[in-house]
Parts: sequence; C-alpha cells; structure tokens
Amino acid sequence: MPLSSTGVPTFLAAHPSWDGRRVLIAILDSGIDPGVPGLDSTSAGRPKILDLRDFSGEGRIALLPVTPRGDEVELFGHRLVGFGRVRGLDAMGPWYGGVLRERPLGELPASDLNDNGSDTDSLVVVVAKASDGWVLFADTDGDGSLANERPVHDFLVARESFGWHRPGAAPPLNLAVNFSEPSSSPSAPILDLVFDTDAHGTHVAGIAAGHDIGGVVGFDGVAPGAQLLGLKISRNDFGGLTTTGSVVVALDYAIRFAAARQLPLIVNMSFGVGNEQEGAARLDALLDSILTAHPAVSFVTSAGNDGPGLSTVGFPGSLRRGITVGATEPAVFLSPLNRLRRSGIEPLLFFSSRGGELAKPDLVAPGTAYSTVPLWNRGEEFKSGTSMASPYVAGLAAILLSAAISQQRSAFAEDLRRALTASGRPLPGQGVLDAGAGLPDLTAAWGALQAPAAAAAFDVEIPGRPGSSAAFALGSADTLVRFRIRRIRGSMPVDLTFASEVSWLAAPGPVRLAASDTVLTLVQHPPATPGVHTATVRASVAGNEAPLFWLVSTIAIPEAERMVPLRVSAKLAPGAARRTLFAVDSGRPFRVRIATAPQEPRLIAALHQPGGAPILGDNGISGGADTAAASFDVDGRDARAGFYEAIAVAPLDAAVSAELSVDPAPVALRRVPAAADSLSITVSSLADSAVSGRFNLGLLGGERRFQTSGSGGNELRIPLRLPAWAARLVIDLELDPGQWPHFTDFGFTALDSAGRILGKSPANYAHARLTVELPARPLDQTGTLALAPGFAEPNSREPWSARLTIRLEASPPIALAAREGDEFRLLRQNATTFTARVAELPW
Repeated sequence: MPLSSTGVPTFLAAHPSWDGRRVLIAILDSGIDPGVPGLDSTSAGRPKILDLRDFSGEGRIALLPVTPRGDEVELFGHRLVGFGRVRGLDAMGPWYGGVLRERPLGELPASDLNDNGSDTDSLVVVVAKASDGWVLFADTDGDGSLANERPVHDFLVARESFGWHRPGAAPPLNLAVNFSEPSSSPSAPILDLVFDTDAHGTHVAGIAAGHDIGGVVGFDGVAPGAQLLGLKISRNDFGGLTTTGSVVVALDYAIRFAAARQLPLIVNMSFGVGNEQEGAARLDALLDSILTAHPAVSFVTSAGNDGPGLSTVGFPGSLRRGITVGATEPAVFLSPLNRLRRSGIEPLLFFSSRGGELAKPDLVAPGTAYSTVPLWNRGEEFKSGTSMASPYVAGLAAILLSAAISQQRSAFAEDLRRALTASGRPLPGQGVLDAGAGLPDLTAAWGALQAPAAAAAFDVEIPGRPGSSAAFALGSADTLVRFRIRRIRGSMPVDLTFASEVSWLAAPGPVRLAASDTVLTLVQHPPATPGVHTATVRASVAGNEAPLFWLVSTIAIPEAERMVPLRVSAKLAPGAARRTLFAVDSGRPFRVRIATAPQEPRLIAALHQPGGAPILGDNGISGGADTAAASFDVDGRDARAGFYEAIAVAPLDAAVSAELSVDPAPVALRRVPAAADSLSITVSSLADSAVSGRFNLGLLGGERRFQTSGSGGNELRIPLRLPAWAARLVIDLELDPGQWPHFTDFGFTALDSAGRILGKSPANYAHARLTVELPARPLDQTGTLALAPGFAEPNSREPWSARLTIRLEASPPIALAAREGDEFRLLRQNATTFTARVAELPW
C-alpha cells in the first residue's frame, strides 16, 4: 500500500488516533466480501463493516413455501436432511426455500460459489423466522444436511456471513444476507444475498480503510480506523453494471444510515462511464442536488481510465460537488533502477482520464495497490486504475475529518476538498487537465484545513456551455474568454486576487465577489503553433495564497484543417506526451503509425475520436521502431468527420524520439447492388492526384442491421444465431448520443446456447463494440444477446432504442476474382466498378 506517497505514515506516527476513527466511509461498488482478513475490525478494535446492502437486484432470491416431511425437505431437486435444526428455531413455520444458480452469476472462477470446479450448481437456502428475526440456513459444506449449519441473520442485525465451500476448506466467497418485509404479503420476507463476484469493491474497501490486511500486522489501508458501509450498486454478471436508480438509492441509504448513528460520512464511488457531452449527465445533476442538500457529506469518485486523450473524464467524475481523482504510478512499484523512483517523482498513469471542457480531475493519488480480494480472486491483489486512486483520497479525507473531530472542529465537504487540493504537489510535465492540483500531502492538507479560510465556496461555468467548467476551443480561439463564477456557500463579500501561470492569458485585477453570479472576461493571445496549449489562472482570497478555484482555458490547434498526409516528429522527455490533432473525413479510412527511433525503448500510443472517446478496439498500445511501430487502422465504417487526437507517451524512465504519421486512404471501396449471383465493388479516388493499385476481393461472412427498443432498466434478450461456420462474432451497439446522459450503464453480452458468457462489453459511450472469437462447434447454435440498460433516475420507465449490427465472419474468407482483374488506375475524383461471380456459398 503506497502510503508514503502522500505522507500518511508520518502524519499517523504523530497522530495515531486520527486514523479515520469516528468516520464512516460508504463504498458504492460491486459489494464487499466480509470474510476477507483486513476487513474484520478497525485499528481501535471496532467492527470494520457496519452494514452490507444490495441495491443492484443481482442477489434477489425468489422464495416459495416449503413443506418438510419429518426431518427431510425437498428443494428444487435437492434433498436435505437435518430439518430439525430449522424447527428448533421456528417450530411451526411457515418456512420458505429458494435457489441461487451459479451460471447466471458470470464467469469462472467467481461464479463457482461452492469451489467444486463447475458453474452448473444450484445452491438452495431455507428461510425461517426465529425469535430475533428472519434467518437463513444453507448446506454450506455440501454434506446434504442442515443439522450442523448455523442460522445467518440479516447483516445489520448480527454482522454474520456465510459461504459454500469444500469440506475443510475456506469459502471462496463470503455472502451477507438482507431481509426486508414486503408491503403486500407480510408473511413471506424479501431475501437478497450480498456478494462480490467482481472483487472490485472488496479491493477498493481495503485501500480506503483496511486494517492488518491478509492478517499482516500493520499492513493497513489509508484510514485503518474508519468504519465501512458496503453498498452494492452493480450486478457483476455482465461486467459490473449499475442498475436503474441504484446509485441514487444507495447514496440516500448511506446518508440516512450515517445520520441515524451521528457518524460523519464520506462516500467513495469508483465507477464511471464516458461523457458524450461534458456536464450533461443526469447522474451528475442528481448527485449534485443531493450533495448540495447535505454539505457535510464528502463524495469522492474516479476520473476514469479513458486517457490519455483530452475530454475523457467520465461521469459522475464530471459532477461539481465531489472530488474527482486521477491516478499515478506509485514510486514504490517502480523498478529500483528507475530514475523516477530514485528522484521520488510519482508519474501519471497514461490511461488516467484528462479534462478538456472540464477543469478536472481535482487531484491525483496512487492508482496501484496491493489490497483485499475475495479468496476466489487470490493472486490478483495488485490492481491499477483510477478506481484505486479514488478510495485512497476517500481515506485521506477520512483522516482529515477524524483529525477535525478530535480537535472539535467542523469540516464540510468543501473544506476537505479545498484542503486536499491546496496541499497538491504538481507533477512534473503534467498540467491541470492531466493531474489537477497534483498529488496531495496529508500534513500540508491538515495545515490548510486549520488555516483561516473564507466562509465561501465557488463554482465555475462557461457562459453558453452549461456543465463546462473550463474554456476549450478547437482551432482558432477568441481573444476574449469568459467565466461565470457562481457562489455555492456563504453570502458575505469576498475579495479575491488572481495569478496567471502563462503569459498569454491575462489575469484580472482584484475582484470583490458577492452572493450573486459574476462573469469575468479575460484576454488571451494563445500561441498559433499546432498542439494543445492550456493556461490556468489561480483565484485566492486576498492575503492567502491557497487556491480557492481555477480558471482554465485550453486551445487545441490541429496540424492541418483538412485531411492530408502528415509526418510529425518530437523529442519526448521521460513520461511526457505529444498530442497531435488532425482532420478526418467521414467514411474515409486512414492509418496512424507511431514509432520510436531504432534502439530506443517502446512508447505508448493512443488514438481518440472527435469529442475525446477512445477509438473502438485496442488503444493505449505499445510502439517501437520499424516493424514494431504502433499502428491504428480505422476503416470507413468507423471514420467520423472531425479532429482526431493521436498521442505518443514516452516511457517513465527514458526519453524517446516519437515519429507519427497519418495516411488517409487514397481510394474508397463501396459495394453496389448487383445480381444475386455476383458482387460488385466501386473503387473511387480520394487522392488529389492519379492513383493506382491492386485489391483483394472476398467474402468474409454476413451481417444484419436492425433497430431494437425497450423501456426502463428491463433486460432485453435477443436470439443470436451462431452457425458452425462462423469463427468470429462482432456486434456494434449504437445508442442515441442525446439520450446517453440519461443512462448510468448499458451492458451487452453474448451468451452461448448453454447460457455461458461468450463475451461482454459494457458500453462506455453511445457507440460500443463487442468482438468475440467463437469456439469451434460441430453444429449450428442459437445463443442470446442480452442488453442491460441502467438509468440514473430510480424506477425509470424511459423508453430507449438502439441500432444493432451483428456480423458473423468465417475463417478463412472465400476469395473471389473480378472479371476485370484486380488492378486499377484512377484519375482524381475518378471511379471504376469491378464485378465478381459468387458461386454457391458453403455456409
């Protein structure tokens, strides 16, 4: 656990009791395994996890009345003896039974709940009502008897858990029980099982507040004295999907739970999807509204892992009232020979999402950690991402809040955010859109929290662009740039001073801000050279250098205003990035190649679409010299009109020479209507001069396109034909970009005829692609395509529609010969058509 990165050991050595005690951290995630060493008690010996609740619906178990015969009971094809153990607590009943089937829970090994190497088991449970409430019995050891089993109460009642296991072995997964009473039938309870078949939530919990992780004394998370509230908002079967309203309902539960126990609350949500339009997400608006009504609740969330492109911060990382966290690579995990480790510099992880229209992230924190995981995930304790950085900052906030409580000081969420950002140490070579205020220092943050501060907090918005917190211009920029400063706390006038970090953006003089909105107009004269230029103006209270907020303006200038071949060279310092923006025509294929010089180490290459979304397919790939160069081929189906962003990122410990080339396709291929037994292709010139070449013509397979629709969060299942000849399945999902901000998730998963997952790809933007290499099979099959939408609004019944393209590809394709041959020579804007006869298909 990289605690030294922010000075946690030094701070807690001086103040050992300020380690998060008397603070509650709610983890909104995939669930928490309550049986993992490190999540059982706090540093003060108090229970670590106060409650576990499932708001995803994944663990809902349908219960039916059961009638035992003497000491036996038959449940869903399973015979259990030892029913006297149940009668001992509830002699007269009624009793209920339910079943949890492994296969729908996802992929092995997580779905193998009883650790027998199979995902085909049905695990039955019995529910009865004891004198102290409803209890669950399960044949956890698989011996066919309940005689030696213990009753499991609701986790909130007794903090009990259970797990199926092999005889003499520990459970691979521990489950908690939730009971609730339905309004319609008071005799039968509602049963939800809470479990983490993703391991994400358990890992996050350990980073925030683990204590003696793995049973190792002193191996702690950031705030080992804090207690935890585990709220499951995502179903893990199809890739960790939030369900309709789960985020809002879980946050409401956390706030009420903490208030009832008079515990200060910090919320961590290591989750996000990509913004199609920054600041437009309905989830952001809902969370901001809730947090405005509860200013003492701190909300910490991850920036996302879609970097290094600009405008890649997802939602809810784009909310206004929370702390958005990017990720660094902790020095402790670098090689001892690494120059950065020796210098103590903490580099930014290349995939950490960046701002653009948003002045985000707020700060960065270590994004790699060894932490708690369920037993089934053993060996995967090391995980990386902004998901790991977010709970780290939640732990820092818990320590600051614990310290404030010990000093009988009040601290609102905005106070904690201000203290953490004020303590930030900028990362060398990284700007505010990359790393925000930088890496916080706990001792400095505590000093900032104690220092006198203005009883005011402010929000920044760009006039005419609701939701944008930073000015962003593509191409030429206006000389004047405007910022609306909105007061979100306090009413007394505040005198502010401004300081610009670059010469081309002029800072205004001193300004007195009152309770009403104020629009500031700044003069800028940005450089005209291609590339990305970002300027920051720091606003501070007069007489105090600590920043209160930032005014950020970015100018992105393309290499060329139209699509032309490009060659760009750059010398990159260790860890530095070179961004190249270039124009693309709709439907025109192109290739991007990023390489290093011979004998140089490899770099990381990335390509982002207009608006910031990463390209479909592999991104963030390795690029070396010559034939080892990183290459991106974008075909005509995917090429969008606008400016793409290609990025070369140098390795952390070496400088490199980056060579980037962009080559538009000189011709376009288009299939034209033809007779049933032939295939016609038109070859059109796209070049500015004559072009000649050859082509290969063949049949890959077939595809169909269709519209489908649904409403609310109801899962939609579509039959999926899987012929024996198909070797690859490619599915494109296209949602309305205008509706995308209403969702929190949209999963699509391909299942085989037995219900096993062939592939899954939760949509991170309105257009997503799932590619599956199909296993060999002797006969045609019919599988299933499962679409799983999640809306931000609880109980939403909003209609939605999607365009689906399902492509089946054979291996190998069928080669065809055009009767005109395979050579072409075209003049500018010229075209010619080739026709090939298609024999009877073997498919």
